[in-house]
Amino acid sequence: MKFRILIIFIISLFSAFFFSCESSYIRLDDAGTYLLDTTDTVAIDTVHFALQIKPVLQNKCASCHFASQQPDLESANLYDNLINGNYINLSNPENSTFFTLPDPGHADDYLAPEEHILIVKWIEQGALNN
Repeated sequence: MKFRILIIFIISLFSAFFFSCESSYIRLDDAGTYLLDTTDTVAIDTVHFALQIKPVLQNKCASCHFASQQPDLESANLYDNLINGNYINLSNPENSTFFTLPDPGHADDYLAPEEHILIVKWIEQGALNN
């Protein structure tokens, strides 16, 4: 039994070492440009809902937000659920209900900084169903 636990532990360490994700820190400079680490500028052109936003929401959020847990992020009506449910604030994207409820930081508990920025940019660009 101890041998099995040791083997599982070693496999876990091996997996964590070789398959761990590397993350970068993103911040805004004084001019409002998104910066990656301290030197690289993150260029975000047009953000597409179907190609970029929907996959993030379905992979990171839909496992809890489906049917009875609003907003429903699993259904084929994902876009309509966000827009018609007033989860998006076009005039102040960071203060969208999507980011502020149920408590500030909930979305960021599950989203990587890059994903958060992508969603904010999508909202800034008009939260289009593109």
